Amino acid sequence: MLSGDALDEMHRSYMNAPFNRLLGIEFGEYHDDGGVTLQLPLDDRHQNGAGVVHGGVMLTLADAAVSYGIARSVGGRCTTVEIKINYLRPVTGGVLTARSHLVRAGRRLVVARGEVHCEGKQVAEVLTTFALLD
Repeated sequence: MLSGDALDEMHRSYMNAPFNRLLGIEFGEYHDDGGVTLQLPLDDRHQNGAGVVHGGVMLTLADAAVSYGIARSVGGRCTTVEIKINYLRPVTGGVLTARSHLVRAGRRLVVARGEVHCEGKQVAEVLTTFALLD
């Protein structure tokens, strides 16, 4: 698991990524199992035409949290190969949080999952496969 200067550098890279900044994604916390929680305070720009949070916003937050968790746990860069999301309930406002969980890390591929919550209720579940780039 990354620590020290390597973790600090990775943290800066993830939190300063232009798309993460555009959406307003913020760091939440590190977990002892290698997982990461990211958060997103919601506002009108995150809503779709039906007045609920756009599914792509929840997917992006989960993808960012899972990739950050993989990079922290395994070390190095990674990219999404496959992602599946189940939306469990609509969200109209509040603060979204996404937490990553490593399922299995191989030499080239990593399977991980993520949970998205809003105001204490789970709103989505994500299963992902990532390719290790380094």
